[in-house]
Amino acid sequence: MAAAFPHVLLGPGDDCAAVRPPGGAMLLTVDQVIERRHFVPGTPLDLVARKAVARSISDLAAMGATPWCALATGALPAGFPQADADALCVSIKKWAENWNCPLVGGDLASLPEPTSPLMLTVTAIGVAHASGHVATRGGAKPGDHVYVTGALGGSLDRATGMGRHLTFEPRVREAAWLLDTFGTRVHAMIDLSDGLGRDASRIAEASRVRLELDAEAIPRHGGVDDWRAAAGDGEDYELLVCIDPACAVPALIQSTGTRLTRVGSVAPGAGCVVQDGADVHDVRAVGWDHNGRP
Repeated sequence: MAAAFPHVLLGPGDDCAAVRPPGGAMLLTVDQVIERRHFVPGTPLDLVARKAVARSISDLAAMGATPWCALATGALPAGFPQADADALCVSIKKWAENWNCPLVGGDLASLPEPTSPLMLTVTAIGVAHASGHVATRGGAKPGDHVYVTGALGGSLDRATGMGRHLTFEPRVREAAWLLDTFGTRVHAMIDLSDGLGRDASRIAEASRVRLELDAEAIPRHGGVDDWRAAAGDGEDYELLVCIDPACAVPALIQSTGTRLTRVGSVAPGAGCVVQDGADVHDVRAVGWDHNGRP
């Protein structure tokens, strides 16, 4: 591991890992996936591991951080096969390294019942952008333009439980490009894990502003019928970004091939609305509440 990740001084195998701290600020996040809440029984373990890691990596991307290292824990149902436990560990390590965030430690425990859900938790540690700028939810200003990466909606195949919620790509490279290009003029950023309505509203609340979104502008994946499905589906893990209106933001990030679509503006006031023709819809509750699926 030291050859590929020289900042890791000591990896798994002791009571603690040891890493060489970076020069800038460190960002820490933790997230979890729980069977029957974030994935259906029977989901391939490699995809479960991928999602567990990717969720935390996406949080680092949302603040413009570079992944640094990770820790993981698992709570396994009683009787969980040892071979599957071993495979899960291998997959978590693989996906962590895929995003240059080496797994430096963790723990597995057994739950008391065979019917207990499989649960994984991943703590990811990142390094702030080289500029020192940390893109938070609280910096949006009236007049800012609001952009979203990629397209929204349709992350879950409701018939099978599969879909992009298991295979999304955290927008680490896109976030780095945004901060490389616009620096502190990126006033606020968040990853869309709970749906455009709920997550845009979090920026609005933290920044004490109002986000006004255009229904027709919201980019949608194929098969997503209308803006409500795109804004409310959740688990897109795209970036929602508020940028100084003086910035010339391209429609495409050439280095990654990722679209950037302007979906609205920031205004004085509070809350988040979508303008659909002559109708204005309050979308603060539009999204996934973490209790309804899969």
